[in-house]
Amino acid sequence: MKAKKYITGTAVLAIWMVSLSAQNPNVNTSITPGNAPVITSYTPSTDVYVSETIIPEKKPVPYSYIREADVMWGKDVWRSIDLRHRMNMPLRYPTQGSMSDGDRYSLFGLLMEGIKTEEITPYAFNPITGWKDPFSNTTTIEDIYSGTGGDSVFDNDGNFLVMGQRSNDIVQFQIQEQWYFDKQHSVMKVRIVAIAPVFYNFYDEFNERLPAPRLTIPFVVHFPQCRRLFATHSVYNPNNDAQSISFDDLFFQRRFSSTIIAESNVFGNRMLTDYKLGQDVLLEAERIKRDLFIMEHDLWEY
Repeated sequence: MKAKKYITGTAVLAIWMVSLSAQNPNVNTSITPGNAPVITSYTPSTDVYVSETIIPEKKPVPYSYIREADVMWGKDVWRSIDLRHRMNMPLRYPTQGSMSDGDRYSLFGLLMEGIKTEEITPYAFNPITGWKDPFSNTTTIEDIYSGTGGDSVFDNDGNFLVMGQRSNDIVQFQIQEQWYFDKQHSVMKVRIVAIAPVFYNFYDEFNERLPAPRLTIPFVVHFPQCRRLFATHSVYNPNNDAQSISFDDLFFQRRFSSTIIAESNVFGNRMLTDYKLGQDVLLEAERIKRDLFIMEHDLWEY
């Protein structure tokens, strides 16, 4: 009886081993202890995880639809973003080219890449009309480089080639934004309409020293057109390398420092420096910012 049970158990075990080997025909038993397989291609990486937050397929958060009937109050405001401020330094660096194999650009460098690839349309800024009609005339990449002091040459076929760009001279940006009160949601909202780089000329067209630096805007771009490019490129986070944000997130969440330089008024959107001097310009900017807060506060009912 015991022999019969032993034979039956041995048969069952043999059948189970045969079925297991049949289910795994590709089992490799050629590796002996101490003999590691040869890896033909291997690319090391300094990252311990795969970044899935900012990818080329990322899309910006779409704007919500606004009915004209819901906008019960509005005001156009122009601001200056000084890249020399500590909070705005992530927008300034790198001053030349890109970093991390093209994954990290400065704000000006990213705009120039978008213009080169024709994803962004640049518009010429007219100093006479100013910000009254910023999207009236388009400009070209050649005019932008020549206006900002970039070096250029022509190849054998006569094509225009850009050799260098003084992006480190771009120390400011000006933005135009619209503030409005949405009575449907009872909240004050803001949207950036246009953005433009700013640099200062210290010499005139005759290469003579100017008595005061001359503010120059090489081009203006429509901010909503830049959002897809902004959403797919990250901004350096000085506080946390594991929490990257995109350029679109930075502007959408208002993570920048700025100063009001103009507001829409009866005089035709004139700058604060046209009727204020010195410290009074900053005090006037603070007054406009305070009025925006008071407007939202007074429209609420308690």
